[in-house]
Amino acid sequence: MKPLFRCEIHYFPSPHLSQIYDGFEKLRGLGLLKISIKPTPGNKTIPLLTVIINDKHKIIYDTLDGLNWISGSIEENLIHFKKSVVADFYFKRSYQKQLVEYSPNNCFVYPLGFNYNVKSADRFSFNLKERLMGLIKASPIISKHFNLRSSSRPSGDFEFYPLPNKRSEILFLAKIWGPNVKYSESFNIEIEKINNFRINCIKVCKKEFGELFLGGLQRDRYSLAVAKDLVVPLHITEKKTFINTIKDHNICIATTGLHDSIGWKVGEYVAASRAIVSEPLKYEVPGDFEMGKNYLAFNNEDELLEKISILLNDREKLFELMNNNFHYYNNYLRPEILVLNTLLKVYQHILE
Repeated sequence: MKPLFRCEIHYFPSPHLSQIYDGFEKLRGLGLLKISIKPTPGNKTIPLLTVIINDKHKIIYDTLDGLNWISGSIEENLIHFKKSVVADFYFKRSYQKQLVEYSPNNCFVYPLGFNYNVKSADRFSFNLKERLMGLIKASPIISKHFNLRSSSRPSGDFEFYPLPNKRSEILFLAKIWGPNVKYSESFNIEIEKINNFRINCIKVCKKEFGELFLGGLQRDRYSLAVAKDLVVPLHITEKKTFINTIKDHNICIATTGLHDSIGWKVGEYVAASRAIVSEPLKYEVPGDFEMGKNYLAFNNEDELLEKISILLNDREKLFELMNNNFHYYNNYLRPEILVLNTLLKVYQHILE
């Protein structure tokens, strides 16, 4: 079969982009794409991937948290977005309709979808070992970051069927951050607010649900200093163990991340077809992922306990959420489907 698209990928190592790379690789393996790689130094703190389609159309995949390309207000960032981006198509992880109002000239802006860290089925199928060896050796930072990919897992490891366990148990493992002098005062305030909310959610769930609840903080120096009694052993948050733990729990909790972003946990929960209880999502994703249909929303600790109790007592609603997330994953979030949907958007415009 003749490939539908020729894709020049401006590659640089980034966990935030691993899902996109995996999607392109799998589509190439299916014969739908012809791939070429153009190594670039990139910037792991600003995960923006450029892909050139059919030697003509420039796509940017943006998996950055929030609207924070530069240090400044939302308005300043939107103006920066409008003036600085040069692309034909822009797929944004943290998408809001407001971005369309500030879209750069002759650029179509669309939501990209949930983000989570996966490992490509064959990490050298892009011939990365030969093509990137010089780049990796030239930059100790890139070399160190490239090696971190071994901590990721293939997308198939995350996937599971919408089969409820006999006993409904609840999962919430979270990370907190310490204040940093490099951050603005307002950002440090945001971090403190997120930290306190996550800690409080863990405490109330432990008290209310007892042995049905597995929750706690990721172990690091800061969490040990401020909430040692809530820190879980390292082996529980090890990636392979964590993925399997998700599947063992029918109900999984998510909270808003930095810059109001949707955390990676949500993508992982959807892939495993779990019933999700989450703060309302601040950004949009493709397709029909909706409050009440794919997740139950809470705004405070009391609402969190209420929504969990609904799922503990209503097996039919529990299965409905799980089944809806199974279908959403296979239509919008599976890496090759996520990338294919973006390419079909491009194809649609080419035909017009």
